Amino acid sequence: MTRTIVRNIGVFVFGAVTAFVGLLAWGDSGTDIEISAINGNSNNLQPEPTPIPLTPVAPESIAQNAPIVAYANYSENGIALTGAVNAQALADALIVASNQLMPEGTVSAEFEILTGVDLSIINLEISGQIQDEIERNRVLAKFESLGVKIVDQLIIKGSQRTVFEVMRDTPELSQVYDFFSAAGIEEQVGEEVGSITIFAPTNSAMEALDITALQEFAQLVQLSDILQFHIASDTLLSESFSDGITLTTLKGETLTISEVNEIGFVIEGASILNTDIEAVGGVIHVIDNVLIPGTIKTEIALNQIVGSDPVLFAVGSPFIAESSKPVLERIAEILIENPEGNLEVEGHSDTDGPEDINLDLSKSRAEAVMEFLISKGVDPSRISAIGYGETRLKIDPEVTAQDRADNRRIEFRVVFGS
Repeated sequence: MTRTIVRNIGVFVFGAVTAFVGLLAWGDSGTDIEISAINGNSNNLQPEPTPIPLTPVAPESIAQNAPIVAYANYSENGIALTGAVNAQALADALIVASNQLMPEGTVSAEFEILTGVDLSIINLEISGQIQDEIERNRVLAKFESLGVKIVDQLIIKGSQRTVFEVMRDTPELSQVYDFFSAAGIEEQVGEEVGSITIFAPTNSAMEALDITALQEFAQLVQLSDILQFHIASDTLLSESFSDGITLTTLKGETLTISEVNEIGFVIEGASILNTDIEAVGGVIHVIDNVLIPGTIKTEIALNQIVGSDPVLFAVGSPFIAESSKPVLERIAEILIENPEGNLEVEGHSDTDGPEDINLDLSKSRAEAVMEFLISKGVDPSRISAIGYGETRLKIDPEVTAQDRADNRRIEFRVVFGS
């Protein structure tokens, strides 16, 4: 009995002591919170926390830790620094290093300062042209001493590499080089072309190109046609850029350069990011978008119109329905406003009825559309008509009446030259 009473008293005392200690701890915690709140409203009585410097990570972790990217565009006259860094101290260090590399040149900087980043990689992408390998190593070593990861995109002036080899060796142009190579463009250029100018889209521009979407309304688009639209049949350096200047592509199409205030120059709507990367047989200018030939743009525009508002005919005849004539008038206006390229009017049928009759009817309908467009001012020398009958079904197999209606259609093909 006595042992039981003693044990109970011990348990009670232990519990009381524990509760008391807990109350003290809770009271301390509450005091900390209150003091912290007061300090937070004390008009910066305590210094702001220093941004946490970035720490390097293993290469295999790069995919999980998107890099912070800064850019250094190098030229004989100066260095332009842009992009993002994680601390003002690093921004200042990059500016100092640039001034040391080019004491007589101009150094400009426009950094975004990121704070509160615990873990990342700083990439410094260096682009531009440099005099020789010695100077290149000097520049790379100076920036590497700051502890950043260097992405070297410098091109040595007077290099004996061709424009295609320079693209191959320039990281930001690797994708367009792969496309040029796959399409056999280098072989197509051949030795008969003395010099060329290439407007080369960056990797991100190539990744943004949706060739499938283009083919929805320009089903015969060949990637090689698009690629050759980026090559002019002469060398044009940036010192000759001017508003409205035109160049002729290898296929004879026209490229137009325009000047945009405070931005620089654009070509066919694409900004020219980097200029005058010279090589044997030509020069490269880097652009931020893939150029689409005017003929393909026109073809897409025409087929989008008749895709949403099909050209209709009287049943079993080539006579254009009155309701479709305004549609064809819009087609004529677009063709007159965009005179580049020749138009092929394509007639297509469904599978109802004999094949030979469907073929003849599709041709007659295409010819009726051609004659209507000519009557509205389209140059007859640039337009032709062809019937495909049921050989190019859009919906196959046909199951519903709508499937058959979709297959009875007029489409357009615009090509450069004859």
